[in-house]
Amino acid sequence: MKRAVTLSVILVLLLVALVVLWWLMTRACEGEGLAYAHSREPIPECLLLPSQGWRVITAGTSVWKNKVAPEYGVFTRFLPVETAKSISHVPLAKHPAMAPGGSNMHNDAYVSDVNAAPGPLGLNSIIQSRTQGFGGYGTLTFDDKGRIVAVSGTARTFQLELLDPDTLEELASFDLPPRSWLFPLQGVLPWKYLGAGVYFYLDAHNRAVVPTTRNTLMLIQVPDDPADGFKLLREYDLSQHVAALPWPKQDSVAWVMPEWPAGNSTEPSHYWYATIEGMVGVVDAHSGHVSTWKAPDEIIENSFAVGEEGIFMMSDHALYRMRVDDSQNIIVDWRQAYDRGPAPKAGHITRGSGASVTLAGSPKDGLIAITDNAEPQIHLQLYRRTDGEKVCSVALFEHGKSGTDLSPLAFEHADASGNGTGHFSIMVENNYGHHDFPVPDAHAGIARVDAVRQEDGNYQCTQIWQTAERGIAGAKLALQSGLLYMYINDTSPALGGYFAAIDFTSGRTVYRQHTGLGHGYNAWQGVLFLHPGTGALYTTSMFGLIKMQDQP
Repeated sequence: MKRAVTLSVILVLLLVALVVLWWLMTRACEGEGLAYAHSREPIPECLLLPSQGWRVITAGTSVWKNKVAPEYGVFTRFLPVETAKSISHVPLAKHPAMAPGGSNMHNDAYVSDVNAAPGPLGLNSIIQSRTQGFGGYGTLTFDDKGRIVAVSGTARTFQLELLDPDTLEELASFDLPPRSWLFPLQGVLPWKYLGAGVYFYLDAHNRAVVPTTRNTLMLIQVPDDPADGFKLLREYDLSQHVAALPWPKQDSVAWVMPEWPAGNSTEPSHYWYATIEGMVGVVDAHSGHVSTWKAPDEIIENSFAVGEEGIFMMSDHALYRMRVDDSQNIIVDWRQAYDRGPAPKAGHITRGSGASVTLAGSPKDGLIAITDNAEPQIHLQLYRRTDGEKVCSVALFEHGKSGTDLSPLAFEHADASGNGTGHFSIMVENNYGHHDFPVPDAHAGIARVDAVRQEDGNYQCTQIWQTAERGIAGAKLALQSGLLYMYINDTSPALGGYFAAIDFTSGRTVYRQHTGLGHGYNAWQGVLFLHPGTGALYTTSMFGLIKMQDQP
């Protein structure tokens, strides 16, 4: 009898403890929701860790009743709206076989993260969000109707979705292969997994080209009428063309891009792919024949870029330019090693560069931008596209707190006639930090470097500014508004999220816009996207999708 009573007391105490924990995690900020969060299925607010819930409560009503960190406010303008001015630029390269309005995670085949479209100026902006529970979106693309085509994922499942860009309502969906039940045994944390369509792209015919968890490549038609649903057109089996690993580990096809077709055809001759273990492959789009290449003891962590002259791939040791010959063999045109550092930087996935390859300018006189992993500072490294010769190297950020797992942004300035000037601007975001999931701890900030070609053909490279803003989500630049957009995860007691707009010319913050409170609005290693027509700004988050748009 005594044992039964003791057990009952323990169960009651356990139940009370669970209720208290749940209240701390979800109810500490209970009150009226944000007036501007009016989506159909909005991300819930105040999803906190218990310790954060306690901090919110003890911080007082000035924090949790207003639901906003007091030092920021719902919207704070630091510079007048007139600060936003368009930037004269060389037209961004348009891959003829890729969707023109935003075709992949980094916007285009050059992986520029630069948009010709405008972005929000912070004028009567509204915030909307969408959630399907824990999980989020890797890449947003935009079809020829301006609709969002995206891959969403949970801890195990993945889905290709068609979304209304205004309401964020799901119009159609297609189930992709899920993760294997053995995934927990493979030693990869879910938020560090790079496969399963996270880096898919949308082609010029509204077809999603998606790498899957079973190491296939799916070609899926986006429907004109959502009622018709997505249609699987073809699936290429790459499972025998990845690196062999001891059970239960498995290599994963993570990145796919089309070769630049001859004669500006909208149909590529080949699809290129790369796996996280460093296997590079090229697939004949018609026959399905696969050729592969791998550098010994090198892995790949980042997306690659496609230029008219070849594929630009980066491993954790070196930068490569590759092409395929008439016999379907992969040819390495040149290789440039870089300083891969002594170990992975704090908060980064692997040792070596954390950046994707970024192209700017033309094949004849353009540049390639990457970052290394050197200590005590990383460097922006710039190379000629023609032969891979390094033209300059610029150290970035504070000693011992310098690193990036994000892609550089880059473009070439133009003269009044739209011709290239040999003046390039490159922006690199610092996300060095001892991040303890789900709480980020990034160091400042974003740095702008300009490379200016001199009369002798050499380049003068200078850091122009560095922001004090801190974030770990991939930024985007809007050339029409002259604003660089980033996302801040606030670490004050009222943990929340903020869009921040940075003036391209000065590097000063123009405004901050609060999005919501709690980890639902935490853009942990997410990416920002700009709608090519409306200029609406989106970011992925741990619980879904967040949108900001100006209103008349």
